[in-house]
Order: sequence, then C-alpha cells, then structure tokens
Amino acid sequence: MINIKKYAPIIHEGIPDINPESVSYREFWDEQIERCKNGYKPKGMDAISGKHYYYLNFYKILGNSGEKGGRKTLIAPWYRDMDKEYFDLFETCKEEEKGMIVIKARDKGFSYMNSGMLAQEFTFYSFNEVGIAAGLQVTADSFFEKVKKGVYNQHDIFRHSILKDTDTLLRSGYKKKNKDGKWEVGGFQSNVHCRTMSNPEVFKGERLSVMVFEEAGEFKELLNAYMSSKACFMDGNIQFGVPIIGGTGGDIETSSKDFMDMYYNADAFNLIPMFIPATRCYHGFFDLKTGVSDIKGAEEKLFAERKQLKQSNNQKGFNLHVQNYPLTVEEAFLQTKSSKFNIAKINDQRSTILSSSEVENQIQSGRLEWDEDGMNVIWHPDDKGPYKILSHPEIEYKGLDIGGIDSYDQDIAEASKSLGSAIIYRRFYSVDKPSNYVVAEYTERPKTAEEFWDGCLKLAVYYNSQMLIEFTKIGIIDYFRRMGGIKYLKERPKTAHSPRTVNRNRYGIQMNKHTKAVMEQYLNKYVEENCEDIWFITLLDELANYGIRNTDRVIAFGLCLIHDIDIYEKSVKFGEEKQSDLGFVYYKRENGRLVPYKKQLI
Repeated sequence: MINIKKYAPIIHEGIPDINPESVSYREFWDEQIERCKNGYKPKGMDAISGKHYYYLNFYKILGNSGEKGGRKTLIAPWYRDMDKEYFDLFETCKEEEKGMIVIKARDKGFSYMNSGMLAQEFTFYSFNEVGIAAGLQVTADSFFEKVKKGVYNQHDIFRHSILKDTDTLLRSGYKKKNKDGKWEVGGFQSNVHCRTMSNPEVFKGERLSVMVFEEAGEFKELLNAYMSSKACFMDGNIQFGVPIIGGTGGDIETSSKDFMDMYYNADAFNLIPMFIPATRCYHGFFDLKTGVSDIKGAEEKLFAERKQLKQSNNQKGFNLHVQNYPLTVEEAFLQTKSSKFNIAKINDQRSTILSSSEVENQIQSGRLEWDEDGMNVIWHPDDKGPYKILSHPEIEYKGLDIGGIDSYDQDIAEASKSLGSAIIYRRFYSVDKPSNYVVAEYTERPKTAEEFWDGCLKLAVYYNSQMLIEFTKIGIIDYFRRMGGIKYLKERPKTAHSPRTVNRNRYGIQMNKHTKAVMEQYLNKYVEENCEDIWFITLLDELANYGIRNTDRVIAFGLCLIHDIDIYEKSVKFGEEKQSDLGFVYYKRENGRLVPYKKQLI
C-alpha cells in the first residue's frame, strides 16, 4: 500500500529545527530544491516528478480538510492517483517534445495543478517565462489569482522579491544600485504572463517554457490561437516548452469545434490527449489516506443521479449533468444546443445503454476472416476486433440486410484521423420480426486503404448485403470489381438525387449539397421516430456531434437510410419481390476473386 505521507514529508514531518547558519541547514534546503526540480523517489515507492513534489510540499491551494461542512482555507494539496498521472504526463510531454490536451469533468483541480506548474517554473528557474492564455477575461483573472496565491504563500526560503505585479504580469527581481550608482535589476527575473486571446497574436515574441490554454472551450478561435503561439515554445524544429490545452465538460458548448478537432486529432498537432472522467477523485468516493479513487462507487452514484433526473423528466438538468460529470470523452463533448438532431432523445438512449451492463454488453466484438478453403467469411469473437455486431446474418432472407460505406482512397490521413466506416442495416420484413435498426458496424483506419476495402467486402459477404457508397471514392469500387465483388455494390439510387443532376455512374451516390440535405432529413426522421432502436453508443455519440467533428459512422448510416428508401420506393413502383426469390448465394475465392459456389434454396 502507498504511504502517501512519504511523498509529502514537509507537510507530515515538518521542517527540521536546524540552525539557519549551519551546513546541515543549507544541505537540507539544497536537497529540497533538488527534489522540487528533479523529483523524488521514496524507498519502495514510485517516483514523483519535481513539479508534483513541489505541489504537494510547498504549494498552497484553496480547499478543505475533506470533512463534511468544512470551510475552505489555504491548504497543502492532497496526494491523488489522478494528479500523479497528470504530472507524469507533463514530464512525458517534456521528454518527447509534445504538448498536452485534456478534457475533464468538473472539480478535478485542473487549474490548481496547472497553476502549481507555473509557480514551480517561476520559482526555480531564472530568466524563465511562462504564460496563461484564456478566452475570457474572467477566466484569465481567476487562474492568475491562483498562481499569485501559491507564489506569495509558499515557504519564505523560496519566495522571490517581486519587481512587478499587474493584471497581466508577475515579474520577480529587485532593483539595486551598481558601483557606478546606477539602478539595475537583480534576482531571478522570471515572468508569468497572463493574457486573453481575442487577438491570436497576443503572445507573439514571448519565449515560454509552459503555456496554459485555460478552459479551451471558451476560445473563439482556439486553433488559430494555438498555431499563432507555437513559436513561443519552439526553437526552430526543437520544442523546448510544453503547451497545456484543457477544458471542462459543460464549458465547451458554443466554441468547441476547434477543441474537439484538436483532441481527436492530437497527433497532428503534436499533442498527447488525456481524459479525466467524473469518477476520478469524485468527492465522497476518494480515499484521503491512500490517494486512490473509488471509481465503481462514484459511477454507481452518478448513474443514480442521472436516473433520478431522467425519471423527473428534467431533460435540461439531465443534459447538464452528463456534460459536467462525463464518464466518456463523447459525453464531455455533447452538444446540447448546436446538435442537428434531437439531443434529448439521443441522450435518453445513451443513458438507457450505459445504465445497464447487460444492454451495453450485447454488442459483440470480433474479426471477419476469409475461410481457409475460400468458401466464405468466418466470424471470430475477439474483444479487440474492429467488427461490432448486434445481430448476425439470417441467411434464409435475401435482401433483409443492406449497407452503407463511408470510404476513403488515401492510405495515410496527413492532418486528420478520419476513419472509414461500414454499417449494416436490417430492413423491415414483417411485424413479427425486429427490423429498421443497425445490426453491425466496421469502423477503423488500417495501414492501407486496401485493407479497409477488404474489411468492407468481408462484411458485405458475411451479410450477403449490397453496400451504398459515394461514387467519387473510386478506390473501393475498383477493389470490389477486381475481387469479383461488384454484386455487393448498390447501383445508383434515384430517390436522393436532384432532378437536375446528370449522373453517369452506375454504382454509388454523389454526395452533393442536395443529397446531403436529403440524407440529413432521413437521419433526423430516424432519430425522432426510432432513436430507441440504436444500440451502438458510438453511433449515438456521432449523431450528437454531427457537423462538429468527423462523424464517419453517421455518413455510413445515412447512406443505409438512402439505400433503404430507394429499395422501398422501387418495390412500391414495381411490386414486392416474390417469396420464391428468397435465397442465399455462397461465394469462394479463386485466384483472388469471389465466384459463386452454390445456392441454398429455402
């Protein structure tokens, strides 16, 4: 068991009563400075970083003892498992020349940890500069006040003379006369800059070892602010400083697109992402003696609160609870105002799924592999597999399952982590049979586009399903043709095209402005009428954030709905298919192609 007192010996053991003029006194403080800069490893325990040691032993935050009803005062921070992970991530970013991007639940002490990092840089490194960037003035002022309280209330031996203290700058140092009688500046001369970024260029010219983008969801142009500030922590191609971009669920309502894009595409921006859910260090479910979070207990408590709000029909309160106390990244980014679709229904279905492990676990994960004899596609259960299946094929029914694919042609996405996605949708067959719901999905981006196309073909063969694609994605059309799988591509639907559009393509659909609008109408209608039939929480999350970030599953699902409507309208026009047409064609692979093997009649 961790003895957290060993991580904070100054707090729990105190400062030895040593003669300030003695060598022992100097050695003691030299040791403390060494720990504050380079870290500390108690015997038999994991090491903590220098910033974490300083934070636990010498920094002060506004808090209470952890007892109910206690008033907040300036206290030493508690040791918490979550904090250690956070400080360790900073060190990883420093070592790998990267930045951090963090989305979190409320009340996690994010601002205090970051202010402690800035105070440590300010205190121990001369001629050093750090920066606080905020989207709103009130946020900047609040964060800067935390830094100042920490700096002014640390131990006297670490306190510097302050040369300047304004709303935008804290500068250490002092003025003294030199031998010529002229005034000059002495001391560490370290600086903390604090500025709002209504002008993205406001930090231009500064050189910052740490730059905190506080409450990133409040920035009107976060991406512009970040890219404009990169020179502040770069020296040519070498990144010497660490940017920290962080935001809180519930505070990213109107300006979160940049934040979301940067989080989900962190590699493209040289950032390492971190999510802090509501279950970590949740008050009442956190052991002060060990620093360990009771995640299971916190989760049960949060679910009970959600259930109570849901039963009271307080949808606004329910949405706010999910955003402020998220359990997943997607919940933290939920859009309750800007979503194109009925967010109340989406949130309601998400809650239904997450509140029951039995319901949540009904989706099977696995792999689809070509049969060794080349006769068929075989399902292999695998918790890490890319295929997610709710209901397996019912091969006695022809045309029961249809598909849509949001494909891509390039092997590598240079500035995006957009995935490819294929979805299988079960059409209406009879009132006695479950229908009009998604039964399977395949969403990933393997090393090559051809691997993804092959994964889509396997899914089509497994469900004996035709797949509707965008005809501009010529790579997958060519692959299906080369592999003898052209029969699995849906021919051009007529129902979603603009009457003025002239199309020469045989397969797929043109995703122009008109087609996209029609697709969104179908999606909106489905959410309004059938949202309770969506059991894939990843699809619900993308529906909630449609139009805000990459939503590959939604596009694939929308193509399924266009596919279904086209079949329905054709069947109404030409008459329903006869029951005698039902059957299933097996295929095998010969010379790399799929060829008919035999037909099983029913």
